[in-house]
Amino acid sequence: MAPQEYQWFPDFLQFFSQNTTIHGLNFIGNRRIYKAERIFWLLTVTVAFGIISYLVKSNWEHYNANPTMVTIKKDFRNWENPFPAATACFVDKVDKEKATEYIRKKWRINETDNKFEYYMNYVKAVSNLTYTTFNLLEPYEHDLTLNDVDMVDLVTQVHPKLSGTLVTFHTRVKTDWEIILTELGLCFTVNSGFSALLSPNYTSSKNLILGMKKENLKCHYLNGLCYARYDSEPDKSLQYYIHSHLDVIHTTSEAPFLVGNSEEFEINFKLSETYSSPNIRYLSPQQRRCRFDDEPLTKNVPVYSKSICYMECRYKMAIKMCGCKPYFYKFIGGKVCDIQGLLCLSSLAHIFNQSFEYFDCICPQPCNLMVYLKETPHLTKWEMGFFGERITFRWGLLPPTTKYHRKILFGFQDFTGTLFIP
Repeated sequence: MAPQEYQWFPDFLQFFSQNTTIHGLNFIGNRRIYKAERIFWLLTVTVAFGIISYLVKSNWEHYNANPTMVTIKKDFRNWENPFPAATACFVDKVDKEKATEYIRKKWRINETDNKFEYYMNYVKAVSNLTYTTFNLLEPYEHDLTLNDVDMVDLVTQVHPKLSGTLVTFHTRVKTDWEIILTELGLCFTVNSGFSALLSPNYTSSKNLILGMKKENLKCHYLNGLCYARYDSEPDKSLQYYIHSHLDVIHTTSEAPFLVGNSEEFEINFKLSETYSSPNIRYLSPQQRRCRFDDEPLTKNVPVYSKSICYMECRYKMAIKMCGCKPYFYKFIGGKVCDIQGLLCLSSLAHIFNQSFEYFDCICPQPCNLMVYLKETPHLTKWEMGFFGERITFRWGLLPPTTKYHRKILFGFQDFTGTLFIP
């Protein structure tokens, strides 16, 4: 404690400098040295503190801006590689018999009624709605009786059944198609981590969490038969999208593979993967410049994926421009568009199909990124026999020999360590 006579601030500083063990400060308050020496030590201590402050500030900025690094991994013989997910969509999304039955129950008319064709065309229009086809509803703009139709219920009631045989390389993991509602309409997906989120029956995030915990297909590097094959009915053409299990298809997804009647389509993919160490989680997403799938951007969606972020951007734009959302955003709250609302979105179709920078949409990179690069496909057209009575799509994974690993370069421990270096 300072003596009672040190009542003024300059006196206290003098007392402190005379009794401190901090090198240099004790000379500043020493009454027995010359004034020139005092000034010298004052300048020396000031410069030293300035340098220390600069170093601390530089290391703090380094920690905030560049705490991670990406390295190349080559120990490929031990890898379990994530197998790509597939999403299949019918070219014709309406089963005529189911649609006829739906019209009979909903509007109590049959095929002989004059308005049957009117309602059948409405059912087909709703089942095939996307951001580029909302204009199909123009003939029904003034029919207010259609505004009470539950469009999600309609598309699920009239959608064709997916019947066929799915075979994968993995016999221990049970894999099957799951129905999902996307920006491209009702489709089926397999090996997807977000199928529960896009389910037409989605109600809460509890089912989504359970769905994300399920085991997805992985293929060991030494497995030479890493593939999946689906044999479907020959009279129902399908479009196939291949993507990461942490992605979903959306309006601007890469063009699908169309497999027609009596065709066998084979294609292999190369994997380019960037994975992150678990210990980078304590860094903020801004520091590591990526987000994990359980770090949503907003409260609207309980997970994060770059493709889901794209969908959320379109959703926000739809709410902003027309005050409602299309029916296929079941997993996000908000008013569902009626026919007039969908026609409002139709007039803005050119905006929804542009790049996301156009309407200020920022979607960070995922911390675990998987990109599947397609090889040259092989298409066989069967004219007769057993193979001519089915449609076959086969996709495989070529095991990678290189991966990218994101890890900590300069963590908080390194930052605090620099503060105590003598």
